[in-house]
Amino acid sequence: MNFGEAVRGARTERGISLTNLAKGLGVTKVYVSDVERGRRAPFNLIRIRQVSEILGCDPFHLYVLAVRSRGHVTLPTSDVSEEQSRFAAELSYRWGDFSNDELSRLIGVLE
Repeated sequence: MNFGEAVRGARTERGISLTNLAKGLGVTKVYVSDVERGRRAPFNLIRIRQVSEILGCDPFHLYVLAVRSRGHVTLPTSDVSEEQSRFAAELSYRWGDFSNDELSRLIGVLE
């Protein structure tokens, strides 16, 4: 399942129209439809949180699908602590070096 399919599935399962979701997000229904059909990139994290609140679904699940679709993650580092910036840089720099076991341990810490 991709991001758009997940949004459409949650929306239709809950009986929320394309128009009502678009109004809740402050966008056009064409924009939402394009995202659902994969014609546009997935929503950003702020919109994902809004969609999740409107649809009553897990924002993290949608975010993971969005990241997979985009093929990258963007972390803002200008308005965070020095430690947060260092962590983001360290993670990015060493990304390809982590074993599955190390990734599992990191995920466990974050959960």
